Amino acid sequence: MALLVAIAYTADREAVVGRGHRVPEDLKLPIVVDDGVESIARTKELEEFLKRLGLGEELERCKQKKVRAGKGKRRGRRYKRRVGPLIVVLEDKGIFDAADNLPGVDVVRLKDLSVLHLAPGAKPGRLTIWSRSAFEKLDEFVLGGVG
Repeated sequence: MALLVAIAYTADREAVVGRGHRVPEDLKLPIVVDDGVESIARTKELEEFLKRLGLGEELERCKQKKVRAGKGKRRGRRYKRRVGPLIVVLEDKGIFDAADNLPGVDVVRLKDLSVLHLAPGAKPGRLTIWSRSAFEKLDEFVLGGVG
C-alpha cells in the first residue's frame, strides 16, 4: 500500500515541488520518456538529456553540499547531499554507469523499486523519470511482480 501511495505522489506537482525539487512549470508530471534513455552509457550524455528536459536547475541544486551539524562530522559523515531525480527503467543497458557520477541522480530497475527510492527520508514526492516500458509494466508490477 505504501508503494502505491509513493508512486501516486510522483505525479503530484505540489508534492514534488514541496519536497524541494526544481521543476519547470511547462513540464508535466509524471515524466515518461522514450526507452532510449536506458541505453545512455555516458555521464555527459545523461546530463545533457536531463538539461534538455529542463532539469538543469535541479542538477545544480543537487551538486550543493551541506556540512552536517554535530559529531557526525568527526565520524566520516561530514557532508550531506541533496536527493535529486530518480530514473526508473525496465532493464539496464548502460544507464547505471552513466548516473554514477551525477550527484543526487539515482537509477533503479522497476523490479527493484521500493518505497525507499520513491520517498527518501519518509517524505513522498520524489521527482521521478519513467522509461516508457517501465511505465507500461507498472500495473503488472503493482499487481503481481515483474520477472
